[in-house]
Amino acid sequence: MNRLETISILFAAWVAVAFEVCFNGFRHVVGFQISLLPPLMVYVALSNSLPGVVLLALAGGIAHDAFSANPIGVATLSLAVTGMLLHHNRDLVLRDQGYAQVAMGLLASALVPALTVLALMNTQHPVALTWRLLGHWLGMAVGGAVCTPLVFRFFALLNHWFSYQPLPESRFRDTRQIKRTRI
Repeated sequence: MNRLETISILFAAWVAVAFEVCFNGFRHVVGFQISLLPPLMVYVALSNSLPGVVLLALAGGIAHDAFSANPIGVATLSLAVTGMLLHHNRDLVLRDQGYAQVAMGLLASALVPALTVLALMNTQHPVALTWRLLGHWLGMAVGGAVCTPLVFRFFALLNHWFSYQPLPESRFRDTRQIKRTRI
């Protein structure tokens, strides 16, 4: 993972948290806010190294908890567990396929809130388990599944813009023999 990619991932985490905090229109219409950190964690876990997963979990989780009513570290823990699980099994996932990106986005967007609620049940801030919470959880999972291919496309575009592209293969072999004659 190079520096530019690390900086762009951390900047994307900051923008994702800022988007959740600043734009409440979606929350007022539907009743819940779609979190963009789990789709970003899917991209990082499937495309980068383990330090990138840990760095995103720390930066994104602490920033998310700073603006929510959660104790500091709850979202960090759930993002880290999800990222480690995806990173451990990334060789089994077809990360370039759209349906696999949607499936992993659905998994991560469902697992992060579930682990957060599970962690909050063991603190002094218990969460009431209701049907409304279940509906919000399912909506967040579907919204994260829809956003995950968009995150992959955005970072593919950044990679195309800011990194060297491989040269196309030549028609000629390296071991070819060039015949030279006088005429």
